[in-house]
Amino acid sequence: MKSLWPASANGRRDSEALISSEWLRPTMDTQDILDVALRLASQSEIPADTTINVPARNARRALFGIDVEAADLLMAKEKGYDVVIAHHPTGGSATLDFPKVLVKHADILTRHGVPRAVADAAVREMQEEREPRAHAENYDRLPSIARLIGIGLMCIHNPCDEIGRRVMDETLRAKLKPDPRVRDAIDTLYGIPEFQAAKTRIAVRMGKIDNPLGKWAVHHGAGTNGGVPVARAAFEHGIDTVFYIHIDAGALRRLWELFGREGSKNLVVTGHVASDSIGINALVRELRKRGLRVDTYSGIVDV
Repeated sequence: MKSLWPASANGRRDSEALISSEWLRPTMDTQDILDVALRLASQSEIPADTTINVPARNARRALFGIDVEAADLLMAKEKGYDVVIAHHPTGGSATLDFPKVLVKHADILTRHGVPRAVADAAVREMQEEREPRAHAENYDRLPSIARLIGIGLMCIHNPCDEIGRRVMDETLRAKLKPDPRVRDAIDTLYGIPEFQAAKTRIAVRMGKIDNPLGKWAVHHGAGTNGGVPVARAAFEHGIDTVFYIHIDAGALRRLWELFGREGSKNLVVTGHVASDSIGINALVRELRKRGLRVDTYSGIVDV
């Protein structure tokens, strides 16, 4: 019977060549992957929302997604991946200790001139809301499934977000013209490929697109958006424009009540998936350079 696989130039079937090339790939373990992320983010310690749930050694193929579910692990195992990398926390310490990473909002606020006591109070308000939720989570659900089927599992949250925050912040600082308006900042951010490629658009959720941008701060890389407490602290202490990557409707309505839906204070929302993808893609590119085969899915805008 004639083979369904066409012969390659050197006489081997393409399938055999593919298998051989996969085995020739350099390998990484999950700690290697995490170390690369930390170096890219200039972090010396593992953030509270990032962890290795199930270690993997000698990994050649990784599947990277923003959100990972149990069915994804089964699919990845069936398709021959060695490790699944999630962006959002997958359980274990990354879920239980998640509220700790919110303190990074205070660091951002103080860098932009907000008094430390005010910044710390805003973070405490957020933590008081998040800690009961984290305490109630089924923290071992996904890791236990990964252990049962025998596949590596890890999540890299804050390092990727910190990379993304830095890209957004540095892009604005480098390219904004003097005396910019909100629309100028949005136009500048669209120079980042992930924002160009995403199906969502950058939105002005409060204020006006023609308002002066004024003093601004990118609040990303701190666990989640700062909701009402962080935006309120910023707006009440000299910051005119806050950039979030997402915000829920209830928090947004409260900010409208406090500062006016179309007043002088601006809240620009850049989009969750697009913004997360900036830092994720930087890590994916670096891992690919090191020989790891990384396939992306689950929302990543892989540009």
